Order: sequence, then structure tokens, then C-alpha cells
Amino acid sequence: MRRRPTQSSVEQAAGQYLQEHRGRAAIRPAPRAGRAAERILRPLAKKFGVGVDQLAQYWPEIVGQRLAQWSAPKSIQRTGGVATLVIEARGPAAAVLQAESRRILERVGTYSGGRSPTRLRVIQGSMRASSPVQTGVTSGQIRSQNSDQVETSAEARLLSALKRFDKSVKARGGN
Repeated sequence: MRRRPTQSSVEQAAGQYLQEHRGRAAIRPAPRAGRAAERILRPLAKKFGVGVDQLAQYWPEIVGQRLAQWSAPKSIQRTGGVATLVIEARGPAAAVLQAESRRILERVGTYSGGRSPTRLRVIQGSMRASSPVQTGVTSGQIRSQNSDQVETSAEARLLSALKRFDKSVKARGGN
């Protein structure tokens, strides 16, 4: 059993001095940045409307599952009091999105409220589209859907056009 060494009178005096003269209380930590940012961004969101990130999150519900595979909101441009939603689409889906622009703007307006975009601009881009297998739709279902509907619906016509486009790209040696 070890014995603790006795404290010298200097150590005792130093200990007593420290007990009597404690320093200042610890400084409180800085407030969380998320709360500060929220206090700033909430009024701005009410004033200027939703952003592209929120639209991208609900994009499949706004344009539909099929068009969401081939397109994505890119930005919202505000000039002269007019807001324009810029959408990047792959290949022939841009034409379908442009044709459906009124419906898309109505649905964006329903989602975003008062300060929603009033114009739509579709840009043909080289975005990567997810394959139908990733979304749970098999190629057999797509074939049966196309043969049953004989391309009467807009979605079936778009899917047919996209399949033809995909085949032609692959035939030319694309990805």
C-alpha cells in the first residue's frame, strides 16, 4: 500500500489561493449555425418562394415518374419580377416537357404557393437518366404497356420515342 506524500505548506497555500480566486466562468458555446440560418432563411423563403432543392425533392410528384427520370429542375431565374423555372431534360423529353409546360407550371404553383415561377424554359442536356429497372419497372412491363395502349397516351408515346432514341444512340456507339 502506497502512501500519499504530504503536501508542503507552499502547495497548501497555492490550493487555498486557487479555491478563493477561481477564474471567470466558462464562456457559453456559440449558438448553432442551423438555428441562425433558419431565422434568416424562413422569411426569405416566404418572400421569394421555394428553391430548386425543394422542387427537386418533389419532382416526380410534380411532373410524373416517367418524366422525372429524364428531367430535373436546374435553377429559378428571377429577372424584372418574372420568375422562370429552368429544367434540364435529356433528348426528346425536352419537347414533351415544353408541351406540358402549362400543367407543370400549375403543379409547381400548387406546390410552392404565391411566388412560384410563371415561365418555363427547357434545356436539352446530357444528364444521366435512371434506367427503368432501377425504378421497379421491368422491360417486360414496358413492352406490354406499349402493346396494350398502342401509344395512345402521352406517356406511352414518350416512352416509345425515348426507346427509339436510346437504340439509335447505342447503334452509333454511345453509352
